[in-house]
Amino acid sequence: MGTFWAAWALAGLVTAALLLLWPLRGRTDGLTTAHLAALRGGSRAALVVAVVEYRLAGPLDADRGGRLRLQGSAKPPGTPTPLHRAVRSALARPLALADVAALPVVLRARRGLRRELVARHLLCGRLRRTAAYVVALGAAGAAAAAILHGSAVLGAPVVAACLALFAAGPRTAAGRRELARRRRLHPLPPAPRTAARPVDRPGPADEAALLVALHGRRALRVLLPVFAARTGMLGGRTARDVVSRSDRVVGYSEYWALGSGSTGPGSDSTGPGI
Repeated sequence: MGTFWAAWALAGLVTAALLLLWPLRGRTDGLTTAHLAALRGGSRAALVVAVVEYRLAGPLDADRGGRLRLQGSAKPPGTPTPLHRAVRSALARPLALADVAALPVVLRARRGLRRELVARHLLCGRLRRTAAYVVALGAAGAAAAAILHGSAVLGAPVVAACLALFAAGPRTAAGRRELARRRRLHPLPPAPRTAARPVDRPGPADEAALLVALHGRRALRVLLPVFAARTGMLGGRTARDVVSRSDRVVGYSEYWALGSGSTGPGSDSTGPGI
């Protein structure tokens, strides 16, 4: 009986994995930094990259309270997407990043970006992902029954694999491969070894935006630590958390302003993130 349940569990696991990870190939031509950020960390990460690109282009700054301010008639930088245009529209007045993310025009653009990645077969659609989780849950139940019937050697690995599927995130195999390829081509430079106060050193705008899209918070801490901390892009951390103790002694209080207090768009995981 244990072997019977283990066979059903294995079949369910394979079905769930195919639903979640298939296909092996997707359309990767024409991907912008916003697409790559959404592929890595969700649509909130894409929003962060769009804001960073405006910052790198020059017309955007943040005040001490973390509110974003667009100066003049800013044009969308680089290869604009509907998300860039939505951000420009949202920042007609100073807003914190969390407030920008919640605006309907920005939410629509974020959803559109995700739908495009699903159409490219780089992300798994919501219905298919839900079906995969339901099947995985059934497979885990069958594996638990196999364990109760004395087939722990067969059932336990299936339970572990089902739990891994729940933590795998929405990227398909094609999306995972493309993200890994881009990260190999554009590794994150090492952080500067200095005890001085953090300074934004983004370098070339195109390369900096791409590194933020591919590496998230780690790139922000290396390239734009002051701006990212001030605006709450580092997961709710403030500028005070980034400034070194020695800087506080010599009085760099302008970098102590609180960020927006919002939860950052996530980590380098597959869930919503920077």
